[in-house]
Amino acid sequence: MRILIPVFSPATGTWGGLTRVIAIIEAARKAGHEAACCASGYLADSLQKRGYQVYPVPQTTFFGLPQGMSERFEEQSQRRVIPVKPGRDIGSMWLVFALSGYGRSGFMKQLVKAQLAAVRDFKPDIIFTDHDPAAAITGRIADLPVATAYASIIQRTGHDFGWRLMNRVYGRVLQSFDLEPVEPEELLYGPHILKILPLIPELDYNAQPDRPDFCYTGEMHAPIGLLSEETFFPEEGKRYVFAYLGSGSASLDLVEKVLPEVFPEDGDTLCMVGAQTIKERYKIGAVEFKPYVPAASLLPYCDWTICHGGQNTIIQSLTYGVPLIVFPGPVFERRHNARRVAMHRAGVWGELPDFTAEWIREQLPKQPEMAAGAAKLGKKIGSYRGAAAALKAMESWCESFNAGSPPKYPLYW
Repeated sequence: MRILIPVFSPATGTWGGLTRVIAIIEAARKAGHEAACCASGYLADSLQKRGYQVYPVPQTTFFGLPQGMSERFEEQSQRRVIPVKPGRDIGSMWLVFALSGYGRSGFMKQLVKAQLAAVRDFKPDIIFTDHDPAAAITGRIADLPVATAYASIIQRTGHDFGWRLMNRVYGRVLQSFDLEPVEPEELLYGPHILKILPLIPELDYNAQPDRPDFCYTGEMHAPIGLLSEETFFPEEGKRYVFAYLGSGSASLDLVEKVLPEVFPEDGDTLCMVGAQTIKERYKIGAVEFKPYVPAASLLPYCDWTICHGGQNTIIQSLTYGVPLIVFPGPVFERRHNARRVAMHRAGVWGELPDFTAEWIREQLPKQPEMAAGAAKLGKKIGSYRGAAAALKAMESWCESFNAGSPPKYPLYW
């Protein structure tokens, strides 16, 4: 099986999708399959450094702004807080697409054309994507089955500004390729798309494990650094806390102020903070700030993970039985993840005003109880087969697609 992987490259910057893509590629190679990617920017660079075949596609920027302005905006995003009253859920996948510059029909057409060029050269049997917004159109034009990374919470949101913008863009792009317009939900997540869910039903919104187009995989994560960067050696007599707070959660300025108060230099606990916008390693008290932290190597030694509620961080921490302190901010998906963690007594969550030394200290004694809940979920996650299960599902999806059962595409095409 030959797998073409258009990589979603949000202008906000993220490593989450990349870890899942690498997991699929490595599992594919191990199983004797071939894989190639369509990518741009830092994601393309990361994939090429690993020796993967990469087809170039147009690079995204914030709202389609010039590259320089977009980069300056990204640099500041880690030190800003979304100005939303605590307690509100905001955002949608469609808004993420719009923020990342995909809300332009001209750009989307260029992206589809670049992916189609990759299809002609690589001749894939299936397209897999981690949320690339053009992959479904490419699959339709090339008459190929499509699989996408997914979480049911994506479709909970309504018709916000992002949805309206992307609905208009998709309509124009589909018509430019002589295809009938269709609403974004059906286009990207309809029953003709195989949904790969890198989590477990207990953590999904409106879980439907028996759906034929759903495949739950548990953890589907691979390290993104060099081998030398992936090894962590603990100090004797020290305890550890891992912290990863992406944009939209506690600002880096606040993290630099609060966490050294929680973990002073003369204490027995070291806190390792990772953030993509950090350029060089530095230390404040017993808190070390780094551009990249090898979580898989660090987590076995951790008492807690403090995070923004991203799916990868949640699943990876629970895999190691590490409970979580989650500050999701107003982002809808992260707030759902935080609620699920708390519901299963695998951690606690707070609003951004709770990100204080006093509030965090109050949570630390709950570690034994929350660790038990985390271990229970971690055991369930470990019972799934990760990327190997995703590949098996893709093989079956290809067979069904080529046999015409279920139909290749719904009647609206």
